[in-house]
Amino acid sequence: MGKDTSIYMFDSEKAAVNLYEDLRHRIYHTQTFSGYINDRRKALNNDKISFDRILETIKNDINSITPDDMLEITLFFRSQIEPLFHHDSWEARNEYFETLYQYLGIFWLYEFPDAAAYYGYMHQYENYTEFFPISMLKNYQSGIRICSEDFLLFNDYVILVTKEILDRQIHDHEHKLTKEEERIVNTIKKENQDNSLLFEIIEQEVQFLAKVFYPSEKSPYSHSVLHSYSFFRKSIEMKSRIDAKKNPKILILQSY
Repeated sequence: MGKDTSIYMFDSEKAAVNLYEDLRHRIYHTQTFSGYINDRRKALNNDKISFDRILETIKNDINSITPDDMLEITLFFRSQIEPLFHHDSWEARNEYFETLYQYLGIFWLYEFPDAAAYYGYMHQYENYTEFFPISMLKNYQSGIRICSEDFLLFNDYVILVTKEILDRQIHDHEHKLTKEEERIVNTIKKENQDNSLLFEIIEQEVQFLAKVFYPSEKSPYSHSVLHSYSFFRKSIEMKSRIDAKKNPKILILQSY
């Protein structure tokens, strides 16, 4: 099984009812969640994986779930659902997952297409947090749990830096922004007009990427350029979907 990396947010009310009941009782394809957890505990010889703790967290507020526990949920659904789509397209599988997850109170904001795209995205995350440390941040073996307000600030940075990459045509992307995308970019710039440091690090980053990209597109940093249009569009989409009051936590989750 390959590595997938996705960004999630949650609806705690839906999860407390639908996800809680499904994980507590339902047999999906061949197994219940409790049976899956028992198998995982034995296979990994890991008593820290707890069925009761995961369900209690979901019942109380899924936004407090750890990436490690969320990993168990996503691996369970993959093990039960992917075999049903053995002869179907990737798009059909993803559409089913997205519909199911929304019913369960899990919102799939972005699935990175490959490890290279994830590397390019996290390079920008590391660059941003070097200058703007994120509060209430906790790292886990399986990913990152971050406050939505902090994530949205980082997301604005991604929108601005990728817009500069596209405008300067560091890579031969063909793009035409919609009026709404232009409005969002202008709004972010206006909101940050007094934040000179933000624009300084964006300029430094774009110059750096141009310098490393032209000699060799094989540079690991080149993925920030190669995927810049996808990052831009997805970040615009995430900005419109995330409500920090309704969705107070964001998970960036790696699964295998």
